[in-house]
Amino acid sequence: MRRRLVWALACLLTAFAVVGALKPAYAAAGCRVDYTVPNQWSGGFQGSVTVTNLGDPLTAWTLGFTFPTTTQKVTQGWNATWTQSGSVVTATNAGWNGAVATGGSVNVGFTGTFTSSNPAPATFTLNGTACTGVAPTTAPTTAPTTTPATTAPTTAPTGDPWNPPSSLVAPLAAVWSHEESTYSNLYGFKNYGWDQLFAGGGAINYCVRWDSTAHVTAAQRDAVAATLQRQYQKWMDQMLDNGSGWNNWPYKQVPVKVVGWAVRDRAQLEWTDTSVDIYVNNIREDAPQCGEPCGRFFHQDGNYSGCPGGATHHYDHSLWLTAGFSGGAGGDWGQRIGSEYYMSNLSAENVHILLHEMGHTYGLDDFYDWDPTPGQGFIMKAGSATQITDFDKWMLRDWWRHLKSRYGR
Repeated sequence: MRRRLVWALACLLTAFAVVGALKPAYAAAGCRVDYTVPNQWSGGFQGSVTVTNLGDPLTAWTLGFTFPTTTQKVTQGWNATWTQSGSVVTATNAGWNGAVATGGSVNVGFTGTFTSSNPAPATFTLNGTACTGVAPTTAPTTAPTTTPATTAPTTAPTGDPWNPPSSLVAPLAAVWSHEESTYSNLYGFKNYGWDQLFAGGGAINYCVRWDSTAHVTAAQRDAVAATLQRQYQKWMDQMLDNGSGWNNWPYKQVPVKVVGWAVRDRAQLEWTDTSVDIYVNNIREDAPQCGEPCGRFFHQDGNYSGCPGGATHHYDHSLWLTAGFSGGAGGDWGQRIGSEYYMSNLSAENVHILLHEMGHTYGLDDFYDWDPTPGQGFIMKAGSATQITDFDKWMLRDWWRHLKSRYGR
């Protein structure tokens, strides 16, 4: 399983190289902005701005807006270089997110302060062009093509529960054969995500390794946990058919709880409550490490007698968030991705690098040197899809049908 770190890094760095090969920038001809306040507290708030480029492809951008009141101030931002003069705010792209294709989006965020009221900005600009939400239009020269509706099957599958779409049967067989030939101890290994999930009775605990010098507010902490829950459930949903577990799968919902944070300096964590355990300056792999006595990776026998809070404070996975980290890595220990990438995607529908790395935790393979479904794309082939596909779903189910007997299913 440790080889997964090398594989995931290799495939995702390749994926980022592909994404970076965009056209030269032109002046934006249209844009749309979605401004939200995911969290607000007395005198402070978190702002999230998603900009969709409706014009020509960009290789650099500057977002501009004006706060309606003079007391609204940006105090800290991410995914951009933030400046403020009076009520006028500008955000200039970071080195890694300047390229925005036509129809593409970029999300930036910040924390701020206010007095009395916190109204949303009324207007936004992108590279000096007002974001009206309207793209340049051209009258179509031909009528749109209508795709005939697909008729749903009238009978349910019968017999063997291994019933993937016929077009996926051969590719799935090839993948499993590749798994068997690649893993040295495929059936004997006992710390897959499957093992961790069943050991926890259908729940998963996380500890966050905050490998960054940035500060984290209580609101951001809670948003990190909420994002983990949403993304984890996307994989668990692949085991359901019409709300019922496929092939004797027992869990409909999998609770995900963040039980701890590891950090170099306690002052980086801007909360005083005791809702999570905090590990300070315990350095491993040149990064903050959550306490080993509480980690499943270190105690696969489930003995957490050395964990200060006991078994309820143990963690199954680490979410290792590293500043400036491109790509990702995943395995039985958890997932590692860039802290800026994760924090900029707290409200995203699909945090696709995280989804890819979660797949590795459940044993799914990498495909950096071969493609069982040429040209179709799927989340485990890095850079080819941004959400879990039908092929990913059936690869996950293939693991379940091969391992489920060890859980008495």
